[in-house]
Amino acid sequence: MLKRTIAPLLLSAASLMAGVATNTEQISDPARPWWEWDNATGDWFGARTTLQDHGVDLFGSYSAEVWGNTTGGLKQGTVYTGLMTFGTEVDLEKLVGWKGATISTTWLWLSGRDASEDLAGNFLTVSNIAGFNTLRMLEMWFQQNFFDDKLSIRVGQITADSEFLTSTYSSLFLNGTFGWAPSMYTNLPEGGPGYPMGTLGVRVAVNPVDWLTLQSAVFQGNVFAQNVNRHGFRWDLDANNGYFWMNEIQGRWNQGEETFALPGEAKFGAWFHTGSFADPYYDEAGIPLADAASSGIPQDHNWNYGFYWVLDQMLFREAPSVVTTEGLSKDGKGVASKNAQTVEKPSQQGLGFFGRIAFQPQDRNFLGFYFDTGLVYTGLIPTRDEDRLGVGFAYAQLSNGAQDNLELEGSTGVGAEMAVEFSYEAVITPWLSIQPDAQLIINPGGTQDLNNAFLIGGRLTVTF
Repeated sequence: MLKRTIAPLLLSAASLMAGVATNTEQISDPARPWWEWDNATGDWFGARTTLQDHGVDLFGSYSAEVWGNTTGGLKQGTVYTGLMTFGTEVDLEKLVGWKGATISTTWLWLSGRDASEDLAGNFLTVSNIAGFNTLRMLEMWFQQNFFDDKLSIRVGQITADSEFLTSTYSSLFLNGTFGWAPSMYTNLPEGGPGYPMGTLGVRVAVNPVDWLTLQSAVFQGNVFAQNVNRHGFRWDLDANNGYFWMNEIQGRWNQGEETFALPGEAKFGAWFHTGSFADPYYDEAGIPLADAASSGIPQDHNWNYGFYWVLDQMLFREAPSVVTTEGLSKDGKGVASKNAQTVEKPSQQGLGFFGRIAFQPQDRNFLGFYFDTGLVYTGLIPTRDEDRLGVGFAYAQLSNGAQDNLELEGSTGVGAEMAVEFSYEAVITPWLSIQPDAQLIINPGGTQDLNNAFLIGGRLTVTF
């Protein structure tokens, strides 16, 4: 049985290497200048195309950020944050004929400092790539699709933020609050299975019709601290750590590439954690419950849960583009041939809106309520069709227990932390983007102990 399994893989590998050897005689992207290549390192003299034709996609990128705090927060200063992402995804149907099967692994090399930890003193993390400096495996999974991709099962080391609680429009922003929301990472043990921490899990997704997706996933309950689970291999399915269960229903409308109506997507999710969660309250005398068990308020709760909603909606679409059957753009400057037929295509440029809202119990969480929203315009500047400009706002309200604790510790103005972000992503080449960014952090840490912080920075990303 083992021989029958390995033999096709060896034969496919030999064929793949032969194809690579043949294509290495080609010149990498000879017809296009370097800045028009899809990747900064080109086609590797044909090797990359050969690998992709056989189902092997190798990917890599590096993002470099610089952040400066101009006022407020902990202190003024500048920090650097870096992230290299690399890995591979293999379509086993193309490689060995295994229909519907895919394997993938993603690795991170984190470097630099965290602007929130060093400068702003807030928990709505300024940079969504910041983390403990290390080389870490983020994901390593196997996925099997069934019934023409109507059903898929993914198992291995996975992350929740890659498929749950996501917003298309909010992905522009650099603040971590617009990704794996703080309603999750401040309330789950060690942040839960979101960047930069993956963990053991299994995800099942069902797509009964094109416009509807139902998905559910179960994860290891504790991903462990970043400086403990340094390389991503801390696997422990101990019932004492609990299990994290996430569920989501997604509905879409007007998604077709030929549809001129405004597209949108709505999601509703619910999560449940079976672990033990400490009650954040103090008793009336201001004594921690650990020292006042007789107060009658339970010190621990045996589970936790929450609900969330996500909405993405295009509000305005630019005028459709008109192309001829010869593929020439009819923009008033070009001239179509007499026999050419014109076709209108819906524009991908326009204004989009997003909003997310989340609720959690007040008696066992740091945050009880979370909300974010924003607007993103794609292609605002003529000839810059892929550039994106956006403004986002996030509001994270501390739970009643967390507020009580901070007030007893002497904090003032306790309530909520807010973030306002302005960002512009300029796509310079297919493999290079530059994104200047500005963020106002209001009430860092959810109190008025620190003055509001205003940070200016940006990101440069190169795709290899």
